[in-house]
Amino acid sequence: MPNPASPVDIEVRWRSLSTQETTNAVTFLDDAWRMLRRRIDNLEAKVLADSDLAGEVIRVMATAVLRVMKNPDGNRQESIDDYSWTRDQAVSAGLLYFTDDELNDLYPGLMNAGRAYTIDPLAGRDWGDWS
Repeated sequence: MPNPASPVDIEVRWRSLSTQETTNAVTFLDDAWRMLRRRIDNLEAKVLADSDLAGEVIRVMATAVLRVMKNPDGNRQESIDDYSWTRDQAVSAGLLYFTDDELNDLYPGLMNAGRAYTIDPLAGRDWGDWS
């Protein structure tokens, strides 16, 4: 299955792209699509079977790509004399990545697999017989 996202998905979420930015967007979207396919089993079949999931995949990939395109150098803070600004940490990385929330939107529970936040030592006991 070809990549479901295109530079148009970036443009509708941001602005018109230059020729070079369009080339970059295609490359980043292809990278994001490959990253998702490696992370989620049978993603292509799931996307073909569920149009809502297809839309979520496009949104998640576009959001990840926009983080890179809006700040390709990963600048976090700048100051000159009495002027300064700080970029949001999520955008400042300059790296292509998916947040836990984005991955959970695609496959609920994916990011919680194998994690233990609480341990129930009494789990699995049969509490039906109190005698």
